[in-house]
Amino acid sequence: MKTTFLRLMFTTLVVTIFSAAAVAQSEAEYKDKILKMNLAMKEAMLSGNGDANLALYAKDAISMPSYEPMIEGIDALRKSNEAMKKSGMKVTSFEPTTYKVYVSGNFVTEVGFYKISFTYPGMDKPIEDAGKYLTVYEIQPDKSLKIKIETWNTDKNPMEEK
Repeated sequence: MKTTFLRLMFTTLVVTIFSAAAVAQSEAEYKDKILKMNLAMKEAMLSGNGDANLALYAKDAISMPSYEPMIEGIDALRKSNEAMKKSGMKVTSFEPTTYKVYVSGNFVTEVGFYKISFTYPGMDKPIEDAGKYLTVYEIQPDKSLKIKIETWNTDKNPMEEK
């Protein structure tokens, strides 16, 4: 009886340790994938390549930008990107920084910080902004990730006088 109990305890301990290691590995693995996606997004934004940027999103993605209505679906995202491009907006720098990554079921959530600068026609110097973001990725059947839901907001209060 005592031997059976000890075996059960040992087996439980081993399974717990290996399960924790598997979760840690998958979080590290997905964090690496997110870092690569963030680099691809940065390159797409700096070059103005909307198609490369949209390739990172699920077809039914939801985007919730600061100071704008929610955007739902890849076609609506494309229209939003085209409107920004037509306005003459040009991203001059973009630095996303992953803070935390959580894996749960078929989703990976990234919490991070960003710094961005951009110009519009006729501006003498770029507008600079910094803030935080939350991105939910959907794990695809091939274990790749697609952006399912994103939101971000600035650290600056636009109502605050400076």
